[in-house]
Amino acid sequence: MAKDVRSNDRPGDVPSDATTEERAPVIRRGPTQVFRLRLVYSSEDIVSPPVLFTPSRGATPVGRDVESGIRLPRDGRASRLHATLHSSALGQLRVVDEKSRNGTHVNGRRVDEALLEDGDVLSIGDSYFVVRAEAEQQADAPVPSLVGDAPSMRALRAAIHRVGPTAVTVLLLAESGCGKEVVARAVHDASRRRGPFVAVNCSAIPEGLAESQLFGHLANAFSGAVARPGLFRAADGGTLFLDEVGDLPQAVQPKLLRVLQDRMVLPVGATSPVACDVRIVAATNRDLTADIAAHRFRGDLFARLSEFPLGIAPLRERREDVLPLLEHALGAPRPRISAALAEALLLHSWPFNVRELLGLAAQLRIRGGEAEVLDLELVADRLAPPSSPGEAAAASRATTSPPDPGPMSDADEREPPPDRAQLEELLRAHRGVVADIARAMRRSRKQIYRWISHHGLDVQRFRG
Repeated sequence: MAKDVRSNDRPGDVPSDATTEERAPVIRRGPTQVFRLRLVYSSEDIVSPPVLFTPSRGATPVGRDVESGIRLPRDGRASRLHATLHSSALGQLRVVDEKSRNGTHVNGRRVDEALLEDGDVLSIGDSYFVVRAEAEQQADAPVPSLVGDAPSMRALRAAIHRVGPTAVTVLLLAESGCGKEVVARAVHDASRRRGPFVAVNCSAIPEGLAESQLFGHLANAFSGAVARPGLFRAADGGTLFLDEVGDLPQAVQPKLLRVLQDRMVLPVGATSPVACDVRIVAATNRDLTADIAAHRFRGDLFARLSEFPLGIAPLRERREDVLPLLEHALGAPRPRISAALAEALLLHSWPFNVRELLGLAAQLRIRGGEAEVLDLELVADRLAPPSSPGEAAAASRATTSPPDPGPMSDADEREPPPDRAQLEELLRAHRGVVADIARAMRRSRKQIYRWISHHGLDVQRFRG
C-alpha cells in the first residue's frame, strides 16, 4: 500500500544546514528511541498487519498524492497534501495540517498542529495511525497465541522465549481481562515440559477446601473422603497456573510456600510428603505489595512467586493491536468495518481489556448479520467517547482551529435535536455518511447514532 519512509542519517547526525535548535546537543540515556507510525486502518478497511512508517529527519509529507513521504492513494477523504510530519534532532515529532479538506485529528480532536506523543491516534482523512516512541531495535519471538505488534507485546513474547525453558516461577501482573491464562499457557508451551497445563482460579476455591484441592487428600482423611491427588500432582511434569493468587486464603499461603521450596506436597491426612515436579506460573490483578503491607499476603511467598515477574499491558496502552485482535475475533469470512467504527474502537478506553473486545466482536457478528460493512451504530451503546488522561493531555497539547468542526460534547446543546423527518433529510443530503452529519451539526458521531437508533432508521438505506 505504501512504502516505509526511513532516514538515511545515523543516530545523532546533524545536517550541516541545521538551525540552532536542531544543533542543540541531544543527551541519550539507554536505548535510542525513534518515532514510528503504524497504519492500522485505511481505504475503508483494517490494515493487517499494520504498515510501519519511520518519518525521516526534517519534514515528511502525508497525503493522497505526495511524491515522497507517506502516500495514501486509496483514501478518498485524504487531501493530495494533507499534513506534514516534522521530526527534530531533539527527538520530537510534530504534525502540521496543510489546510486539508477534512482536517487532521489527534485522538479524535481536529488540530492545526500538535506535538505527537507515544500512543497517540493520528487520523488523516479516513486513515488511522498509532504513534509510537520506541527503541530503535527491539527483540521479538514467535509466540503464535499472542497477537499484536505493539512494543509491549513484542517485549512480552521475547521475555516468554527467554524464561520459558527455565524452571523459575513466573508471576504475571495484569488487569482483569488481559489474557493472563493465554500468556501462562504460552510460558508452558515454551518450557517444553511434557506434563499437562493445569489452571486454577484461587479466588474460586472455598477456604475450607483449598488445602485439599491443591495438595490432595487420602481416603478417609475426613468424613466420606475418597483419595484425590490434588492439583499439584495433577500437573506433575507440567505447569500449574495459579490465577488470582492474591485471593489465596491466608491459612494456605505458608503451605504453598513450603511446596515451592521443597518441591513436595503433603496431602491432607498423610504423614509423609510426595515429590512433585511442577512449574508454577501465578497471576494477579491486585497490588500484592499493598497486601503485604496490610498483612493480607506473605512477603516471603511473594518473593518466591515473583522470581520472574512479567507485566501484561492493558489494551488501552497498545491501540495498534485493537483492530488486528478484532479481525482475529470476528473470524472468517470477515466483513469490512467503517471508518466511524474504526475510530471509536481505537479511541475507546477498554476498561475490561481483551475480554471486552471479544464480547464486542461477538455482538458485531450477531447484529451485523450478513452485512458487508460493520458500522458504529451496531455497538455505539458500548463504546463511550474518549476520556482517558492521555487523550485529555493530547487535546491540551493541540492547537485547534477556531471554526473547529471536530467531535463535540454530547452535552453541548447548540440547537434542539432533529425530528425523524429532519434526520432523514440529513441522511439523504449526506448519503448516509454519519461522520459528515456530525461535522455539519458540530456533534459527536455517537450522538448522531443515538438519534438514528431512537428514530429506528436504517443508515444503509441512504447510502449508495
